[in-house]
Amino acid sequence: MTETPTSLPRKRPPIVFLMFTAFLFSMGISLVFPVLPFIVAKYVPDLHHQAVVIGWLSAIYALLTFFSAPVLGAVSDQFGRRPVIMLSLLGSAIGYVIFGVGGSLAVLFLGRAIDGLTAGGLTALFGYVADTTPQEERGKVYGQIGATIGAGFIIGPAIGGLLSHLGLSAPFYAAAAVSVLNLLWGYFILPESLAPERRSNHFDAAHLNPLVPLRSVLVYAPVRRLIAASMLFILPFSLMQMVSLLARDSLGWGPGQVATVFMVVGVADIVAQGLLLPSLLKWLGDRGVAQLGLGMGVLGMIGLALVPVTGWGVLLYLSVIVFASGEGVFNAALAALLSAGVSEDEQGKVQGGAQGFGSLAQVAGPLAGGALYGRFGGAPVFTGGAVVVALALAVLSSSGTPDAGGQRATAAD
Repeated sequence: MTETPTSLPRKRPPIVFLMFTAFLFSMGISLVFPVLPFIVAKYVPDLHHQAVVIGWLSAIYALLTFFSAPVLGAVSDQFGRRPVIMLSLLGSAIGYVIFGVGGSLAVLFLGRAIDGLTAGGLTALFGYVADTTPQEERGKVYGQIGATIGAGFIIGPAIGGLLSHLGLSAPFYAAAAVSVLNLLWGYFILPESLAPERRSNHFDAAHLNPLVPLRSVLVYAPVRRLIAASMLFILPFSLMQMVSLLARDSLGWGPGQVATVFMVVGVADIVAQGLLLPSLLKWLGDRGVAQLGLGMGVLGMIGLALVPVTGWGVLLYLSVIVFASGEGVFNAALAALLSAGVSEDEQGKVQGGAQGFGSLAQVAGPLAGGALYGRFGGAPVFTGGAVVVALALAVLSSSGTPDAGGQRATAAD
């Protein structure tokens, strides 16, 4: 069926579906956290090597997301957001099933790889919001979606911890079933948001090279500085997956107790983005909120570094609350700042490029964190994380990045 230019007027997005889809993506990430050390232990008995393998499982997902996200963002700019979102849900379902089947480390890596290859769904989802939401309201909508991502972090570990009593594979089969149901729901209720006349007018083989769209994203100086700060924050954020090992090794916790840590992360995300963010944006603006988030990230990393020294479980909870809240408000403000930096027909490309660069950081973070954790333990790893977040704050504070309500960026010479 041929669509006419007038068939896709700008209107409010199907926010319930988009929020639930974002919820599923975040749930899929966090679902594995409380059980991953115990799944890996089935195949890797050596405690020091377990951290390295966990790091590689995280890195393979991020690496393939790096290759796929910018490409899928460009695809959504050319062919529409809807097919990319649908493809991502299908890929997630397949990845869950394969990971649940397990049987060997190779199968676990295959499941994560498939999920990573189709992880451009959030890129297209943010592009969908940009297509259908006025500029001045995008930060608020991104915050609402971010709150549902926090909810996913609550439900994911809870499902992982509770269903693991039926078997370590049970959570992944359940997540696959829910992803398929959401795919069917979206097929019937999700309209395309990007009208033909607003789409990018060409797509060629160059778009299959992830470095090409990433290079084009860096044309804009403010976008470059935002991405640099984001990557520096994502590096230590990826260390959060080592919190499971930190809780197990420093506090002697099992899967159920570990699950509560990530549930606290989700609660903090919901409170920060769903309740506090609108007021923070009004008082501080997008850039000020981003700076606040980075400052909270520094404090959270310092607290985590002290957990092995003190052995205090309450310090672990407080640290992840502060860090997760900071990460939540930073990402919502970052998305709004990025969307303000480019024209409407490049929203998917820029969001995809930012996710691609973030994926590079998510490759390096777990690999370095896993190797360092296996060799030195948690305190040096999280201390280094605090230093890196502080550097991100310095980059953002010196960038002169305008708020999302300002003028769009112009290309640097």
